[in-house]
Amino acid sequence: MLNLDVLRNHLKNSWRYLLKDKQFTLLNLLGLSTGLACALLISLWVRSELNFDKFHENDDQLYEVMIHEKAGNRIATSNATGDQMGETLLRDLPEVETAVTATPASWFQTFSLTADSNTISAGGNFVSSDYFHAFSVPLIQGRASEVVNNKNSIAISQTLAVKLFRKPELAMGKIMEWKWQAFSGKCMVTGVFADFPASSSQQHDFLLSMDAWNQIVPKGDKRTSSGPFDNFVVLKKGTDIDHINQTLAGLTKTAFNDSTSTLFLRKYSDAYLFGNYENGLQTGGKITYVTLFSCIAIIILLVACINFMNLSTAKASMRMKEVGVKKALGARRGTLVLQFLSESMVMSFLALAIAIFIAWALLPQFSHMTGKALSLHFDAETILVMCGAAAGTGLLAGSYPAFHLSRFNPSLTLKGGLASSWGEVLVRKGLVVFQFSISIVFIVSVMVVYRQINYVQEKSPGYDKDNVVYFEMNGRVAEQAESFLAQLKSVPGVINASSIQQKMILPAMLPGNGAGVRWEGKNADDKIRFFRMPVNYDLIETMNIQIAEGRSFSKRYGNEASNIILNEAAVKDMELRDPIGKMVMISGQERQVVGVAKNFHFNSLHEAVRPFILYISPAETMLVMARITAGNQKETLQNIRAFHKTFNPGYAFNYQFLDYDFQRQYASEQLVAQLAKYFAALAIIISCLGLYGLAAFTANRRRQEIGVRKVLGATAGNVVTMLTEDFMILMIIAITIAFPLGWWLTNQWLQNFAYHIHISAGIFIITTLLMFIITLTTIGFQSLKAARMNPTDALKVQ
Repeated sequence: MLNLDVLRNHLKNSWRYLLKDKQFTLLNLLGLSTGLACALLISLWVRSELNFDKFHENDDQLYEVMIHEKAGNRIATSNATGDQMGETLLRDLPEVETAVTATPASWFQTFSLTADSNTISAGGNFVSSDYFHAFSVPLIQGRASEVVNNKNSIAISQTLAVKLFRKPELAMGKIMEWKWQAFSGKCMVTGVFADFPASSSQQHDFLLSMDAWNQIVPKGDKRTSSGPFDNFVVLKKGTDIDHINQTLAGLTKTAFNDSTSTLFLRKYSDAYLFGNYENGLQTGGKITYVTLFSCIAIIILLVACINFMNLSTAKASMRMKEVGVKKALGARRGTLVLQFLSESMVMSFLALAIAIFIAWALLPQFSHMTGKALSLHFDAETILVMCGAAAGTGLLAGSYPAFHLSRFNPSLTLKGGLASSWGEVLVRKGLVVFQFSISIVFIVSVMVVYRQINYVQEKSPGYDKDNVVYFEMNGRVAEQAESFLAQLKSVPGVINASSIQQKMILPAMLPGNGAGVRWEGKNADDKIRFFRMPVNYDLIETMNIQIAEGRSFSKRYGNEASNIILNEAAVKDMELRDPIGKMVMISGQERQVVGVAKNFHFNSLHEAVRPFILYISPAETMLVMARITAGNQKETLQNIRAFHKTFNPGYAFNYQFLDYDFQRQYASEQLVAQLAKYFAALAIIISCLGLYGLAAFTANRRRQEIGVRKVLGATAGNVVTMLTEDFMILMIIAITIAFPLGWWLTNQWLQNFAYHIHISAGIFIITTLLMFIITLTTIGFQSLKAARMNPTDALKVQ
C-alpha cells in the first residue's frame, strides 16, 4: 500500500535525478513546456470560439429562422426571411414564446447621430419591440418592454451615453436625431444598455424601432417566406425542435403559399461555428478550424511526449546498473515503475509551470494574431484542466520509459549483457517515424496554405480593387448625388467616381430567388439564383470591369433605366445565344440586355461566380465609389474630406478601402496560415529534440563498436555515414507515409475554394530537401562527436 512517506521519497529521488543530469532535464523541459504552452494557447482560443454568442440566458431556446430555397438544381440556404415572419410564427405556432424581427446590420455602415448640437458617427440597427426579451443585453436604464416600442424611441449603449451625455442616467428622455442616407428621424432616448461583449456577433451602438424602419420602407401587403430580414424566436422550454421544424416545413406552404422553399430553425449560437450550408445540408463553418487546431494542439503535445520517451530511452543504458542494483536489493517492478513515473510527473508539472509563464508572455501577441481579447484566468475549471493535462502528459510521456526500464533482468544489467529486443527497436524507431511524419505533414500543409492565400490575394477578381475608397451617401450627398459625384471627380487625386447600392463584395440576392426573372426560352423549372446591383453611370469604368460583348451604360444613349448588363455566368445559365438586344422581364418590368460583363468575383474565391445583373438606378445607390491615384493617397483623402465637409456639413466622412474588404474575406485562412507556420516550427523543433536524443542513444549504444571500427582503420566519414544512414531510412519511411496523408489533407482543404491552386511536385521536393537538411543538422553534432571520439576511451569499459 502506498503511503505519503514512500511518495515523498519517490519525489525527492526524482528531483535529485533531474538535478543530476541538467542537460537531459533541460531538453525534456524545453520540449514538454513548449508543447504544453502551445496546447494552452490553442485551448484559450478554442474555448473563446466555442463560447461565442452563448452568453444569452435563453441560449437553449433562442433560434434563428432559416430558409432553404430551390436555385436551379441546387438548394440555397440563408437567414433572409420576410418582414412578417415573426408575427406569423407567434400566431400559428404555440411553441413560440417571443419573436424578433431585425434589419440586416450589414445594410448600415454608419449613422450620423446628433444630440445637443454634437454630431458623431455610430453603428446601429432597427429591431422589433421584444428584442431585449429575447437577447440578454442588460439594460442600465429603461424597461425592456418600453425601450424600442415605437417609432420615436431609441436605446443607446453605455459608451455612447457617456460620450454624448456624460452619464447613462442623464441620457434618459433626451431628444436625438439620426440620419442615414437621405432618411432621418427624431427620437427620444428610452433606454441605455450595457455594451455588447466581445463574444457577441451583434455589435451595436444604438437600436431603433422597426416601426421607424417601416416609415422608410412600409411593410408589404403580402406575406412572404423569403426576404431580406433577420427573424429570431424564443421557444418555450421543452419544445421538440425536430417537431417544430416539421411543422415549419408545412407552414411554408400554408401560411406563405410557397412550394419552392422550406423554413426551419437553427440555434442562434450555432450560426457562428456552423454557418456553412451546401445544397441544403449543414457542412460546417468555423467549427472546422476549431477542430483542426484542437487536433494540432493534441498532436504537438503528443510529439512532445514522444520526445520525452526518446530522450528517456536514450538515457536507459546509463541506468541499467541502477535498475539491476535496486532489483538485486529486493525492489519490485511496481516500485521501479512508480519511481520512473514520479520522475516524469515531476518533469511534467515543472514543464506546466514554465508553459504557463510562456503562455502568459506570448498571450498579447497571440491575442493580436487571432483578433480576440484572450485572457488567462485561474478559476477552478482552468486549474483542473491544466493539472489534468500535466498529469496526462506525465503519464503518457513516462509510461514507456517506466515499463521499459523496470523490465530489465538484474543479472544481465549488472553483467552489461542486455541487448535490445526487436519490439523495443520497433517502438523506438516507430516513434521517430511518427515525429518525422508529423513534421512533413506540417511543412506540406504550411506550403499549400501559403500558396493558396497568395493565389487568392493575387488573382484578379475581375475588377481593379486597388486604390478604391467607398463611403456612405448621407445628407446632401444622398439628396444631390449627381452634383456631388460631378464635383468629386474634379477633386485633385480622384480619377473617377460613381455610386452603387452595396459593397462590391457580397451584394444582396434578387428577391424572389429568380422567380421574377423571365426571358424567351426560359425553362419553367429553372430557379436560377440571380444577384443584382443597382448602379450609377461610370460605375463599370470606375471599377475597371471588362465588357465582353456590347457596351457599358452611358448618358449619351439617353435614359438607360430599361437596360441591363449581364455577366458571363448569367448568360451561360440562361443559355442565351447572342444576348445583346434580348429582352428580360425582371419583376414585371421588361429590360433590354445592352452588354455582357466578363465574370468578376463579388463573393470570395470559395464560391464560383454566380449570375449577376447590373442595372442603372441612381436613386437606389447608397455608396460612393471613388478611384484615387496611387502614391499620394493621404493627400487625396484629405482633399476628399475637405470637399465632403464643405458639400455636406454636419456629416462625418467615414471611408473604407475596397481592398481591405477583399482581404477580410480570407481572415480565417490568413489566421490558419499564420498559426500553422508557428505550430509547424514548434513541432519540428520538438521533433528535433527527440531526434537528438535518439542520436545520442544510438551513439552511446554503439560506442564500443565505433571504437573497434576506428582501431581497424575506419575514418570519421565512415562513422558518420554509419550513424546517419539509419535515420535517413527512417526519414524515407516517414516521407512514404506522410506525403499521401499531407496531399489528402491539403486537397480536402482546397475543396473549400471554387478556385484554388494545384498541389505541385515542387512542394514535395522542397519538403524532402528541408527534411534532409533538418535531419542531418540535428544528428550531425552527435555523429561528429562519436566519430571524433578516442577509441581507447570506448574500449576501456570492455
